[in-house]
Amino acid sequence: MTSQHNTLVVFGSGPGIGRNVASLFVERGFSKVILLSRDASRLKEDASYVKSAAAGVSVSTVTIDLADTENVCKALGEVEKELGDTPLEAVLYNAARVGTSKILKFEAEGLERDLRISVVSLYIVAQWALAKLVSFAESNPSATPAFLVTSGGLYKNPYPALFSLAAGKAAQYNLTNSLHKEFEPKGVHCALIVVQGVVADDAKVTTARNIAEEAWKLRGYPRGEGKLDVVITDPDYVKKLSERKA
Repeated sequence: MTSQHNTLVVFGSGPGIGRNVASLFVERGFSKVILLSRDASRLKEDASYVKSAAAGVSVSTVTIDLADTENVCKALGEVEKELGDTPLEAVLYNAARVGTSKILKFEAEGLERDLRISVVSLYIVAQWALAKLVSFAESNPSATPAFLVTSGGLYKNPYPALFSLAAGKAAQYNLTNSLHKEFEPKGVHCALIVVQGVVADDAKVTTARNIAEEAWKLRGYPRGEGKLDVVITDPDYVKKLSERKA
């Protein structure tokens, strides 16, 4: 298939959302994918998975520690090299530490680390990416470049045992909302994919493939008509939320 799109960069690759979004994007015409994660061995598996989705696609990997801002800047230098002459057309930021953090028991240092992963590094990536995406939008009037961020229902319905994750998701949502307001008029769609439920192959709604489809829809909205977010809710999540309120 002839490539219709350019480069997608995924921050936070993995067997769930990250590599499935990348796989669907190359199926739909992206010619190059750059995957980033801390886990070098898993990155190799993810790269093979994405390559199997379309013939001739270029897939490269870069290790990154999103809790270390100096490492993030170094990794972005490696991404620059991997980009080469192929324009950046889409970014997926899919990073967070998913784990318990009981409120007032969880150490402040842990909260600080989680916020670096979910918010500070997101900001650094946005500083790097948005200038490229705006430039691409200016030179390609019919294109719909995108900066997508995965989120979750905790951003507005926090749970005390996961307060650190919830705090990060709330800040991510706020930051992405600001990016949306600033860059939608400039031709770059900044949006959130809000996943309410466990991402699993046997989930009723929140499978990785379904989430990837919604990411593709968000990316493709006509300029000036892009939504801030899409909410994907699994029935089991609604049930658990009701039980917590009971």
